[in-house]
Amino acid sequence: MFISNLRHMVALTCLVFTGAIHASSFDCASAVSKTEKAVCSDAQISALDDKLATLWRSTLAKVANAKMLKADQRQWLKSRNACGDSTACLRRAYLMRLAELEHAGQPFSWHATWQLIPPSASTSATVVTQRDDATHISFDITAAEGGNSGDLTGIAEFKDGKAVFAQDECILVFTPVNGVLDISQPAAGGYCSAGLGVYYTGRFVAAQQPLTLDYDLLSLGLARTLMEDQALRSLLGEDYQRLVEKSGSLMSADASKDIPGNEVTEMSMRGLGATGVVMRAPDARYWVLLVTNDNGQSRLRYYTNVTHWKTHLPDALQAWYDRMRDHLQLPVDFMP
Repeated sequence: MFISNLRHMVALTCLVFTGAIHASSFDCASAVSKTEKAVCSDAQISALDDKLATLWRSTLAKVANAKMLKADQRQWLKSRNACGDSTACLRRAYLMRLAELEHAGQPFSWHATWQLIPPSASTSATVVTQRDDATHISFDITAAEGGNSGDLTGIAEFKDGKAVFAQDECILVFTPVNGVLDISQPAAGGYCSAGLGVYYTGRFVAAQQPLTLDYDLLSLGLARTLMEDQALRSLLGEDYQRLVEKSGSLMSADASKDIPGNEVTEMSMRGLGATGVVMRAPDARYWVLLVTNDNGQSRLRYYTNVTHWKTHLPDALQAWYDRMRDHLQLPVDFMP
């Protein structure tokens, strides 16, 4: 990236709408929308945008259907812009799009195993497709969200370049998007999921093993700055990744009366229940209670980087712990 802050974000838009084969940089001083300003002001998202612009150019040159890719990019830009100035949302959007473009240039085949581009660390799905004849494909989907999972097997019929599965209230549309498989439901497609937060839709890439994206506490919004993320990595050690994986659904909770200017976020995973609580305060100060399970035994680990809170819980975390004790007795390990 140029030191003068010239950026490549608009390059993606220019490539889509003008058909240009090169990036067109712009001065961040001219950024207008919330999204443009957020990309320009965050060094990591800015770097992801640069990486995406480069990957876009190389992918556009080798896909089988460049027109389709451009149309798809227009839709992605709309969804990205819906993030507004949420850096966590933008980070996830860029990570997912990068994973997709890395596979979009591959030849498409209905004889394949597909992995979901996961929107979170707790979501996964695998699809196996097989072309049975000129008009049908068979498929087998296994999907999971947290501790819940579901399966769907069926036969889809080709219609207008897509394969459509219809059974009772469930309608799924399988659409090749260059080297990527899109599985969607039409607006009037009825109910088609395993329930309990487990869905069969999304973008899938041809791969034998599930995808692991670089989701971190920045992409979850539990860390707002690189300094905060580094503080959490130092504090949690190996439990940093465990916190990412157990984040699941995040819900804001009542702030603590013990610490000024704090924010409290409670975490839960479908099928597993509450998994932890994180309290954040200015100057990269954190308090974390995390449910762990080692050797079949569940416990709580308490972390903080504020010395005089090392041996006791702030009121917000104590309240969360008291609610946990109503249905599950977990000992607390006060971590150094």
